[in-house]
Amino acid sequence: MEPKTRSAARMVQMFSDDPALVEKLKKDPLPVLKDAAHKAEALTVPAYVTDKMLYRIAVSVLGGLAITAAISSVVIVMYGKTTPEVLVALGSAAVGALVGLFATPPGGK
Repeated sequence: MEPKTRSAARMVQMFSDDPALVEKLKKDPLPVLKDAAHKAEALTVPAYVTDKMLYRIAVSVLGGLAITAAISSVVIVMYGKTTPEVLVALGSAAVGALVGLFATPPGGK
């Protein structure tokens, strides 16, 4: 797991890499700092974190798989046969993945 880069560290790096930005900071600090903070924040957060559509698709697919596995298991048992282990494994994995999506990460907010 890679270490988390903070937006303040990104801002320091931005000012270190661009001497013209440092000169702007000396002339009018408030707008430059606000702009740098906004850019650093955007660089710090990965794109998949803010992409709600990705989570909707993942929840839909995993939920559909879990429901399909449960219904299929019931139908198979109704015909007097045993449920295949693959079907149980798929349903369990889908439910576990859903729980993992909704669980709060350790150390997270």
